[in-house]
Amino acid sequence: MKLHFMKEEYLHSLKLNLKNNFEHYNDKSNEWIYEFFHKENPFVEIDLQVEEFTLSNKLNDDDDVSKQDIENAITLYTAMKNISDVQASDERLWAGLTHCDFWNYMHYRWLNVKSNIKKDGDISSTIGSRYFFNLTPRRSLITNTLSRLWWLGRLTYDENREDKFELIRYFEKDFSSKILIMFSSNFTGNLEITKGLISALMKLEKENYKVYDGNKRSVFTKAGNFLNVYGGNHILDFYTAEEIEDKVLNHMYKIGENQNIDQ
Repeated sequence: MKLHFMKEEYLHSLKLNLKNNFEHYNDKSNEWIYEFFHKENPFVEIDLQVEEFTLSNKLNDDDDVSKQDIENAITLYTAMKNISDVQASDERLWAGLTHCDFWNYMHYRWLNVKSNIKKDGDISSTIGSRYFFNLTPRRSLITNTLSRLWWLGRLTYDENREDKFELIRYFEKDFSSKILIMFSSNFTGNLEITKGLISALMKLEKENYKVYDGNKRSVFTKAGNFLNVYGGNHILDFYTAEEIEDKVLNHMYKIGENQNIDQ
């Protein structure tokens, strides 16, 4: 399967002209891009061999878009897991895929994108974040529609598990919020820390563990905050995933014990 990245100069030109071109992001075809560049080809084939794959973009009334995103993350990462972290951090790659090879997927994933745009500033925060990198480099990796699928696979894939994508299932509920909070943390660059934290959160979720402050994301937030604070006094990189999981669970269980005492 041939994949393409976008040449640097064309990428910048499209970003500079988002306001003029934003209605084209509802087009079923990406032919307007070639017309915009006077029939010049802004895409270059990537020197990468991947097996043929497609991303699902069809939802029934009862389907959950978060679950579909999870399945697409598994599909995309499985096909492209041989690319390096450096390559996967390059805006040219994801801008090329969103505007070329997966234009059809993007079209249906964000159908009627212009209906969500109420002012000029929204153009950058919708099209800019979904098709390009328009935030900090780290944050852009999880706002670009295709990049975040790959990185979710990268940070949750575990060769040591029978189901190598077991951890990714944690994100089936409240996908966008969880991934944004999780991968905005400084420690998530370390796979052991990330896997340990997610393992602990999955166990707490199965136990129906709750904290009583009226916020459904409190368990998720408190566990992440604990690691951020703990990491201020300890070098988290020295811990295994299992050790991180144990520390998070012990901390959360102590919170639960205190809650029971208070009630």
